[in-house]
Amino acid sequence: MTHDTPRLARGAGGALPAAPMAVEAIRPQTGIVGILGGMGPLATVDFMRKMLEATPAATDQEHVPVVVSSIPQVPDRTAAFRGEGESPLAAMVDSGRRLVAAGAGVVVVPCNTAHLWFDEIERALALPMLHLVDAAIAEALERVPDGGKVGLLATDATLASGLYLNRASPDGRRVHWLQPTAGEMLELVMPGIADVKAGAMDSAAQRLTRAAQALCARGARAIVLGCTEIPLVLDAAAAGAPVIDATAALARQAVAWALAPQHK
Repeated sequence: MTHDTPRLARGAGGALPAAPMAVEAIRPQTGIVGILGGMGPLATVDFMRKMLEATPAATDQEHVPVVVSSIPQVPDRTAAFRGEGESPLAAMVDSGRRLVAAGAGVVVVPCNTAHLWFDEIERALALPMLHLVDAAIAEALERVPDGGKVGLLATDATLASGLYLNRASPDGRRVHWLQPTAGEMLELVMPGIADVKAGAMDSAAQRLTRAAQALCARGARAIVLGCTEIPLVLDAAAAGAPVIDATAALARQAVAWALAPQHK
């Protein structure tokens, strides 16, 4: 038995119709949010869901327009930071250029460690970008404004690079960070993040819950979830303290950008 393409999918003479418009021909629209994702794929989907939750929409048409480039083959960011793997910059820029071609007016990257290359990506794409760490720090300072300790769960590359630790708010305020110990990073945090990427969610939840509770026991009044995999398995009830989800903070900023009067 042979299988043929249905007639309705064919044009005159049996040929498939040409695509109505090349991606490169789409006119840029400043209200479109471009999501440079795939790092990892589940975190990208989680970010999109959080954008939907942050949008005050009653109909399809009231939601924020987005374009997504989720290319998981970007080289590992943590390995690159350690000098143990290929730089992800070229792959991230290539993925981001798909967003530019599709008409994005702003770009967001739902991956913390990828922000080590934030400035280079922004220059290469020549589009404004929203910084995930800035969004998380702003919410941390709102939640714990008086210099109280804030726990930070993130990859070892994010911690070692100072991506959070050395960054201040625009008015110069700094968070009083509390980090996991070296043993907690080795036994709980990094394996927990790897578990999420591998789909082992129960194991991930157990490891990351223990890491969060250890920070709380040392005085953390809130915990920043500084890796986009962590919010998938850890919440305030499990952590034992309020959590600041960096993914959700970025999603709220992306929605606010899109809904600003000049972008409608």
